[in-house]
Amino acid sequence: MVKIYDLGTISDTDYKDIKDHLQASGIIIYPTETSYAIGGNALDNSAVRKIYELKGRDADKPLPLLIKDLNMLLAIAAVGRREEDIISKFWPGPLTIIFNLKSKKPSENYLFTAGSVSVGARISPHPFTARLFEEIDFPLISTSANLSGKESFSDFNELNEKFLSNLSNINILAINAGELTGGSSTVIRIGKKNIEIIREGDNNIKKKLMCSIKNKE
Repeated sequence: MVKIYDLGTISDTDYKDIKDHLQASGIIIYPTETSYAIGGNALDNSAVRKIYELKGRDADKPLPLLIKDLNMLLAIAAVGRREEDIISKFWPGPLTIIFNLKSKKPSENYLFTAGSVSVGARISPHPFTARLFEEIDFPLISTSANLSGKESFSDFNELNEKFLSNLSNINILAINAGELTGGSSTVIRIGKKNIEIIREGDNNIKKKLMCSIKNKE
């Protein structure tokens, strides 16, 4: 069963219910600054496994995270000075950065890494996630709300018709925030001497990144 909350009328009690749902390995569909995402407690492998199954996503493909702040990131990842500099300029925003994990055995600790030694994370400026992080103290999985390889959704009505309507046998909470801007975040990895653009999103961040680096030099 899919329970839908309207972002315009969502209450403090609703946020506490969403927190309880997430703490019980529950899955949510929620808005970000780009498109709708599927989320769960990233540190709960039971919830992460549900997301892989729900999307039909290959188990060897890592899942990105949303975090509350730098402290939450530092609990799981190694962050250098260059990364901190980029973070200070571009977060919150549609920029996912790939970090190395602190753990020496990430595949045993974090299912979302798909056995890799890195994690992609960002802070979203969307008011829903900002408010939710006042309730929860764990990172959220933030992968597009769709079947793996299919279109992402920026309009809730379309999401409901083409995706949520097929999930009647799964206990999911969904937040209706209407129509979002759409697109996807830019994904980068920061090296010692360069920045690798892994995926260029629909937000013109690449140009801003290059300008930032040039100005710093």
